[in-house]
Amino acid sequence: MLRTLLLALGLASASALVMPASRPVATLARAGNPFMQQGPADELHRKGHVVRIQIELEQGEPIEKALRRFRKSTNMVGHLRIIRNRKQFESNHDKKIRKAKESAMRGARERRNARKRF
Repeated sequence: MLRTLLLALGLASASALVMPASRPVATLARAGNPFMQQGPADELHRKGHVVRIQIELEQGEPIEKALRRFRKSTNMVGHLRIIRNRKQFESNHDKKIRKAKESAMRGARERRNARKRF
């Protein structure tokens, strides 16, 4: 009984990561993060909006490399971060602190990348 309940719960949570077929798959395969170009990832994860992550296996590609690409694309979309943030109630004050920290980290990453280009 407990096993069945856990299986049903797992399937229900996994189905939240599937996006309806209204978005063409080609836009998901573009370089970079297409979801962040349209707006914050939080908006895409509201009720009714779910994101599907797909990768295409190359001929003879090792499974480890494909899993690494899948993990990287999942992290770019932000599934795990949003699930982690929603696990517990987050007050507005805590949300402001988290957003400021994320903004500082983004700025530092952009500065590092800008130095590498020159």
